[in-house]
Amino acid sequence: MSSDLARLLIKHGVVKFGDFTLSSGAKSKYYIDMRIAISIPEVYKPIVEELARRIGGDVDLIAGIESGSIPWASMLAYRLGKGTLYVRRTEKSHGTGRRIEGYYKGGEGVLLIDDVVTTGGTLLDSARVLEGNGLRVVEVAVIVDRLEGGLEAVRKAGYKAWSILTINDLFNAMGINNA
Repeated sequence: MSSDLARLLIKHGVVKFGDFTLSSGAKSKYYIDMRIAISIPEVYKPIVEELARRIGGDVDLIAGIESGSIPWASMLAYRLGKGTLYVRRTEKSHGTGRRIEGYYKGGEGVLLIDDVVTTGGTLLDSARVLEGNGLRVVEVAVIVDRLEGGLEAVRKAGYKAWSILTINDLFNAMGINNA
């Protein structure tokens, strides 16, 4: 499955080479643009199915992080018949001023999803926000792990965390030696 999915992502130009600044502030010679994949049913359907297949915990809600993982959380929640939330990176300066958008009562089990993980900082911040609002982060799912310590940091913080693909899967699909 992962090699087929990696080839699909490569076919549709998800991996780009050049000089990029990541959300962590780090510089990179490649960028994984999962925003392309949300527009292509041939790509997003198997990703959503794989996410749905791998969920193992007591999940009531699917939470995405502003903005890249919101479509993934929405598609997965729809597929599973679950509610969806999203976590803002900062408090909104107008309206309710909340960092979590969506309906929840408190106590629900949440699958937190992100499209790509590098350092894990955004995932850990989002998990703390969810838990600080009375929710339980049951699992953390990532579509692509850049293998730069992010998932390890999330696991070290005590969360069950997994990815569908790694950067090595994508590079292998391109015939490039591992990152």
